[in-house]
Amino acid sequence: MIEHLESVKFEDISFINSYILDTCFVLYELEKGNQKKLEEFCRKNNVYMTSFNLEELEKVEKRIHNIKHFVKDFLDKNLVKKIEIPIHIGEFNKEKKYAQDIDSDIIKLIQDPSDAVMVATAILTKSNILTRDKHHVFTSDVENELKKYSIEVLNNF
Repeated sequence: MIEHLESVKFEDISFINSYILDTCFVLYELEKGNQKKLEEFCRKNNVYMTSFNLEELEKVEKRIHNIKHFVKDFLDKNLVKKIEIPIHIGEFNKEKKYAQDIDSDIIKLIQDPSDAVMVATAILTKSNILTRDKHHVFTSDVENELKKYSIEVLNNF
């Protein structure tokens, strides 16, 4: 499902109107019936997902049968580009090291290393983040840390 997405390298990412989608944000918008709104946003902006988050999305959508069709349909439209990163789901120690190598404070602020991977990638790409994760990512501590990179953490369009 994700193999056909265009892969980009960090240096090829456009920093103008650049966003990284969190897995939970995509699922939330699709579950709420906002697929057209999500697609419109992606057409107007430079929108990315990490290969890590896409693996998560693929794994989760298999368990949520009522959304499976919407996830596949959304990804088939090629509205997001894939940022290849050297981390895969389930590699806890690698997740933690990846985030620490980019910003040692991130792993202290975000207790879940899998969320820290996405935030660290946002730092590398200077991309804003769209998330619904109010426990780990959409917090005042993380927002304050990311201000030094001029990165916004948003929970809606």
